[in-house]
Amino acid sequence: MGHDCLMGGELFAGRSRPLRRLGITPERDATRTSGAATLTERYLQLQKQAGNQAVLSLLRWGARAAGVTEAGTVQRDVGSHRENPPLTTPRPAGTLSEEQWTAAYRAAVAKPSVEAYEPLFRDIAVTAGMAGLAAGFVPSKVPMSDGKTAKPGLNMTLNTSDEPGHTAWVDKSGVFGLPLKLDRRTPPDVSIAIILSPQALGPDKALSLRAARHEMVHARHKMKVLEAVKDWQSSRGRRQPGFDEWLKQQAKRRNNPISALDVALIGSGAKDGAANTEVLAYVEGFTTDFHRRPATAAQAGPAFFELLGAVETRKLYTWAQADPAVQVEALTRLREYHGTLDTDHQRLWKEWLDTQLAKAANDKTGRKDFLNRLTAFVT
Repeated sequence: MGHDCLMGGELFAGRSRPLRRLGITPERDATRTSGAATLTERYLQLQKQAGNQAVLSLLRWGARAAGVTEAGTVQRDVGSHRENPPLTTPRPAGTLSEEQWTAAYRAAVAKPSVEAYEPLFRDIAVTAGMAGLAAGFVPSKVPMSDGKTAKPGLNMTLNTSDEPGHTAWVDKSGVFGLPLKLDRRTPPDVSIAIILSPQALGPDKALSLRAARHEMVHARHKMKVLEAVKDWQSSRGRRQPGFDEWLKQQAKRRNNPISALDVALIGSGAKDGAANTEVLAYVEGFTTDFHRRPATAAQAGPAFFELLGAVETRKLYTWAQADPAVQVEALTRLREYHGTLDTDHQRLWKEWLDTQLAKAANDKTGRKDFLNRLTAFVT
């Protein structure tokens, strides 16, 4: 999948105190079942303890606990289902320090070569957690790709005009970017490959993670597709349904049904649809990057550019074309992430959102809808 966010218009325009720290445990609190009078008493008690901001936080939580969103629709607040565990450090054991990374990056830019860039690509793969995908995503030596051929796992290109990253199917002959062929009996003869270009890297190691993490989401979704196809082919029954029908049946089964999110990701992924996977990949890029930048409009611009990739890219209107289950998952991940941010980053996100909303119009891109739904928690 190309990492090619392109948005029109101007792109550059606090941590809330956890309820537990205020002596309130949401999942056990009486406000989940009590009436308006009890809620009012609770809000007044909280206001004495922590002020108006905490009251607003509790009000939002109370609405979510009741299953009611700001738009008035009922939904289950069950938390996100992220593909990859969050990053904890930009320097896992055995990887370059920030100083070593910066020096190696500048040397590679000054005198580009396979020998100069290969350690950087491997280092960022280790740091991003690609080893958790499958064998080949942290190779001892990262293979070169011409953009048309690749090896399973991680590949690199020195084409500085290329997009930061691509993820696609690759066959045994090395052809990259093939469509997936579904057959009831013959297993797909493809693997998954990621290609990263120099555009994925920068002088700051921590800020060089978002492209790798973006592509990891695509890889995870393709892994889901392959596993589902394997299950479909091994299923037995008097009637052998097609893949789409089989997926619907799995969502309706009584024991361990496939979630609506996975039905959307697998169903579109089997047809090489891009909108669903791109929405979540751009959310991953934003949540990897934003908090690592200084909380200023100038410095956070690239992170917000990544966020708007969930709305539109050069090739498609990601948000408008995404399945509703994917939209809900994306917003859940963003809401959870917002709660981890410090006050300055929360404030900056709100300022950016206000600026974007003032310019947004209702159109086929889905931008207005996306921004409006962010206002439910970006406050």
